[in-house]
Amino acid sequence: MDTASESFGTEDTYAEQLAEGSYSWYKRAAINSRRYHRASAVLVQIIAAAIPVAAVIAPKDATAPAILGAVIVIVSALRSTFNWQENYLRFSGAREAVEAERRRYRVQAAPYDDPRTKDQILVAAVTKIEQEEMAGWLRSVSEPPRQGSELRAEVQQTSTAST
Repeated sequence: MDTASESFGTEDTYAEQLAEGSYSWYKRAAINSRRYHRASAVLVQIIAAAIPVAAVIAPKDATAPAILGAVIVIVSALRSTFNWQENYLRFSGAREAVEAERRRYRVQAAPYDDPRTKDQILVAAVTKIEQEEMAGWLRSVSEPPRQGSELRAEVQQTSTAST
């Protein structure tokens, strides 16, 4: 039991446990995806900067620049295969959507103002968020890989449409 439910002296309902579990999963997944995305981006930049340095240090030996170039290809392939940036954005959006529902539930704001139906409504809302996120994942794995500028344009378009 968490400290919030201990302070009220009540046990979490199934709906609250479901929302907490979903929130926690999306939080961890978003953090991990962000870490992998950032680490891989920095790694590509460092290795790319090392290629001309390696060429200057050993101008008659192309081995080091070739190996560094191959590492960039591998890291870039991993980035496009695992979609860490897109996952980070998708997981963060789902996490915040679940958190918004949890907040409304806790303060008994509509539609959570009826004690007889609030748990069912929370379960339905969290399930819908999870299904929408899964649908986004299915779309992303069924489409050909996109470049960073295409992803940024889609994210901007989505955030503009939701406001």
